[in-house]
Amino acid sequence: MKRARKASAAPFVNAVLRKLSKDPLSSSVPSVVSDFSPQAIADACAHPVWLVERWTQAYGLDATEQICRHNQTIPPITLRLRAPNAAEELHAEGISLVPGNLLSAARRVNSGDVTKTQSFRRAHAVIQDEASQLIAALVGPGHEQVLDCCAAPGGKTLAIADLNPEATITAVEIHPHRARQMQKRFPADTKIQTVIADARTLPIAQPFDLVLADVPCSGTGTLARNPEIKWRLKPNDLAELHDRQLAILLSACAHLAPGGRMIYSTCSLEKEENEDVVEQAMKEEPSLHLLDCRTELDRLRSTGVVTWPNPVSLVQGRYLRTIPGIHPCDGFFAATLERTGETRKSLMDAR
Repeated sequence: MKRARKASAAPFVNAVLRKLSKDPLSSSVPSVVSDFSPQAIADACAHPVWLVERWTQAYGLDATEQICRHNQTIPPITLRLRAPNAAEELHAEGISLVPGNLLSAARRVNSGDVTKTQSFRRAHAVIQDEASQLIAALVGPGHEQVLDCCAAPGGKTLAIADLNPEATITAVEIHPHRARQMQKRFPADTKIQTVIADARTLPIAQPFDLVLADVPCSGTGTLARNPEIKWRLKPNDLAELHDRQLAILLSACAHLAPGGRMIYSTCSLEKEENEDVVEQAMKEEPSLHLLDCRTELDRLRSTGVVTWPNPVSLVQGRYLRTIPGIHPCDGFFAATLERTGETRKSLMDAR
């Protein structure tokens, strides 16, 4: 209504939508789609048909229907427990929890407002989707110098700090207000340094043995939490996002020490933002080598970090891929890359 220059009608429209949202018949997702096609799924589950058609090509019609139905549900609040007694603290404050589905440190809130608890205020338990937790778990322990290129809101940064308590972590965020909010979120006992900068032109000289490039993306793996994205996103946006993501990944590589590892991740379901970015980066930067995420997932499963009974289902080729509706979490993509030699930028600087 505002775009149509009828701002005065916006309160009326909101009132109608609020009334409709209270009607269980109008708010339920149809259980049967008679005409099983991308158009029918888009109509039944309130998605742009161009997105449904893309997902059908990438994941198949059955999986696409599950994605769209999942996006029409209210996702549970998921916690990552940081303190050994966090579950007991939350229980004492009236919070009912059930175990997570993917990770041993995850809990789902069954009832109660966790944000009003002392355990939450003390950061003994933090709100974080299990797929996001899994990305941080891929990093693993044993790192000394860590760079988080696009750190806000800081959930993965803090998870990496918990896995590597002796590491110095540099958390980069381009927006000053988000950097300030992120810094307030970090407990005082963590060795996290916040830097306000553009990840494409990092003002940092030192090398890092671990780099996380959790890049800005379309967010199509998080539509259950952010339904407005599906109506704002346009097909042409993906090319612009791809270029930005590639620039960040190549910039991050220039700060990765030889033998160091980098995790590239998004919360997108789109190939342009995921495989295409990684494959183009490896063409432009010969020092990057793609590792198989299956190896790390097997290790996490054997050590009890990952509790999902079928880790193979989390892998697509050499990449990590969670699919909403198929897996009980947001849709995330991750690639593990290793730097095997000098970067092209370093060689050019040397010349």
